[in-house]
Order: sequence, then C-alpha cells, then structure tokens
Amino acid sequence: MKKILLIHTGGTFGMVPVEPSQMLAPPDIQDQVLSHVPEIQQIARVDFSVIFNLDSANIQIHHWQQLARHIYENYPRYDGFVIIHGTDAMVYTAAALSFMLPGIRKPVIFTGSQRPLAQIRSDARSNLINSLELATHPIPEVAIFFGTRLFRGNRTLKISSTHYDAFDSPNFPPLAEVGLDIEIARHLLLKPGPNPLALKDALDTRVFSFQFFPGLKPEYLKALLESPLKAVVIEALGVGNLAVQENSLIPWIKDFTRAGKLVVITSQSPYGRTDLNLYECGQMIQDAGGISAHDMTTPTTIVKLMFLLGQYAGEVGRVRDELTVPLAGEISPEETENRIQE
Repeated sequence: MKKILLIHTGGTFGMVPVEPSQMLAPPDIQDQVLSHVPEIQQIARVDFSVIFNLDSANIQIHHWQQLARHIYENYPRYDGFVIIHGTDAMVYTAAALSFMLPGIRKPVIFTGSQRPLAQIRSDARSNLINSLELATHPIPEVAIFFGTRLFRGNRTLKISSTHYDAFDSPNFPPLAEVGLDIEIARHLLLKPGPNPLALKDALDTRVFSFQFFPGLKPEYLKALLESPLKAVVIEALGVGNLAVQENSLIPWIKDFTRAGKLVVITSQSPYGRTDLNLYECGQMIQDAGGISAHDMTTPTTIVKLMFLLGQYAGEVGRVRDELTVPLAGEISPEETENRIQE
C-alpha cells in the first residue's frame, strides 16, 4: 500500500473549528479526517502534518517556502503528497511549488472545499478521497484536484466562489477525470527530466500587476517607475492590446524597460494566448519592451517572475529570456497550444 503525506494548511475545509491563528496538531487533523472519511485507510497509509493554519488570503511568500521545504525534506519517505489548502489563493501556491521543486517525480496534489468537511453536502469528503487516490498514481506533477478533475497546478484558475466545480484550466486539458473510473491523460503528464528533485526557494517579491481598462491614465503609473519594483504584469485586452493613441501606455513601457525593469503582458481573456505580433498596437508594445506571456495565466506569470528574479538576481536579461521558456509545463509552444485547441 502506498504511503501518502496529508498536509493541512488551513482554508474552508475547516476540519477543526478553531481560530485561524491557532496551530492544529496532527492528531487533531487525523481524528477529524478519520471520523468523517474512515475509508481513506483503504486507499493508502496516510500520515498527517500541519505546518500552518491560515485562510489562504493570508498566505505569504515565506509560507510557500515553508511548504516547499516540508515536501522536499519528506520526499524520500512518501509516495505522494496531498495538500489541503484554502481555495482563494490555491493557484498561486500550486504555481510556486511547481517552480520551487524542479525534478519532482511524485504527485503533489492540492485540494480543498467550498464547504467544511463536517457540514451536510460538503464537497470536502469527495475531494479528499479522490485526491488521495490520485496521489497513489505515478503523476509527476504539482496539480490541483477539485470536483471531478485534476489540473496542472500552474495552468489553473479559480472560476467560481459558489460552485463545486470551482476551478478550470482554460488553455490546457485536465490531467485526469474521475467518474466511475479514474481516467488519467498520461500523454499530457510532464516527463521527468534527468535531474533529481531540487529545492529552489529563492523568490523576489518586487513584482506588481494591474488590469488595463479604457481611460487609464499613464500618469497614475508614474509611482511604479520610481518604486523598487523589478517587474510589472499588465492584464491587457484580448490578445494583448493596450491604448497606444490617447492615454498611450507606450512611453511608460519604454521608460520602465529603460530603467532595467520588465513589463509582461497577459490577457483578461482566460482562453487563448497573448500575441503581440497580431495587431499594430501589440507590435508597438513589443517594440517598447513589452513581453508576451503567451498562454500563461496571470497568477502563474506573477509567481514565475518572483521565482526567476529570485534565482537570477541582477540578471534582468536572463529573467527576460527564461520567462517564455516552459519550466514546469506552464506555457505551451504555439504549435502545441493550437493542437490542444483543436
């Protein structure tokens, strides 16, 4: 029987009704889970761990680092890992771990719930059972399971605060679907590279993001230029469009880039990819120094910038080059993306 480490970090799953700031002991988690979901003992040998107990909106970068280190240190002892996590910031933590744990060869599966485990009609029970069972399979990914589907963590977005199918992966198919059977899309799984698991937990938080909207005045962004920021992510319209006539952002992008900082363009549209070669305004953005995020989600783009800036401190050119290279399946070559859409 496989051995799985179940890590509790907090969130709505709410196995024990205590104040968020209070630390839960592993026996408390174990007692609550086994009282509500005793059948998990038929799935795997499960050990319980609690490293913090937070609403995910309160999770900070040092919590990502703590979680990554916890998995790294326990990696030889377990066949897989399941992380109970609040849903609101889950995609950020999953993206972070996908970059911080290169060489992963075992499943690291995030899950949570819209209703606490102890409540009637809770989705926590089924999410936990399916996540634990998936963690016994050879899935070398940091993933998110919710509802009936397993997604690559750094491809996922939270799309609903009220539905049980709360997550989706707009530009990459599910890694697995759970019904009467578990169907794993093995051809989509990342292929483990030659290097063993490593821990790369240096991150730089000097990243900012904002959403473009008609009427946004460039002077509002002046403070960003004068700040210690190293990179800004702009959620643009469509395939990466911004104002380039009245209230043009082109001069600001040029100034920001000349200052040795990065401007990265994502899209407010969850499906598709940014393409700065398609329209004249996109070409102007690119000429000014803007970088296309292609089909990366905005949360993953933000986290990847933090990771790259932490890994290559002072090497802006290196960060620019690495940003559009897939590190953990977070970005598709254009031909692959087209094939997936078909």
